[in-house]
Amino acid sequence: MSVQIPEKYFAVFYTAGRAAEFPAGANVFMQGDAASDLFLITKGRVRAFSLSPAGKETTLEVMEAGRIFGELALLSGSFRSVSIQTVTDCQIVTAPTEKLLPLCLDSEELTMLIFRHMADTCNYLTHQISRLVQYDSVQKVADLLLCESESRGCAELPYTHQEIADSVSLNRVTVSRILSDFKEKGWIDSHYGNVSILSPGALRGLLP
Repeated sequence: MSVQIPEKYFAVFYTAGRAAEFPAGANVFMQGDAASDLFLITKGRVRAFSLSPAGKETTLEVMEAGRIFGELALLSGSFRSVSIQTVTDCQIVTAPTEKLLPLCLDSEELTMLIFRHMADTCNYLTHQISRLVQYDSVQKVADLLLCESESRGCAELPYTHQEIADSVSLNRVTVSRILSDFKEKGWIDSHYGNVSILSPGALRGLLP
């Protein structure tokens, strides 16, 4: 997903809420919690994941500075549909919606960015469902790399093998094998916590 809040609007979130520091591995909120606040990442990365009744985690997205999350708070009486956990040390602004929304309405651009973010979230999750249901393991990894690269406008992806595995519901050994094959073919380069897309056309050729 590509919608980011420009730094010039960070002050709106600071005015409405408060900034807090979170260490890596901290839970910001959990699936099923009441939703009343909107969040803005000003430093670091977090991941959104769902938890099945059996305890299986599925990573839905990794988000970086400039991204908002927790948009279900815009609907009164809602509950969190996912959990959010920090990947790195983070600074996150927590803003109650009843304080944030009146300030957002003063800026047409900021209001439209929030609406675009909500629409992109729906499209992103719909595509994820299609990926998980229709693609084989190699196609799932290729599609994730392409989607994340395109949404970020960058060939460098800050993903570990485990994060990729969680995102496509595969085990890490399978993902590492697939990435090693991509690397041998010269389609990607990878180091711990980072994957570089070298040949997006080759990856796209794997998809139906």
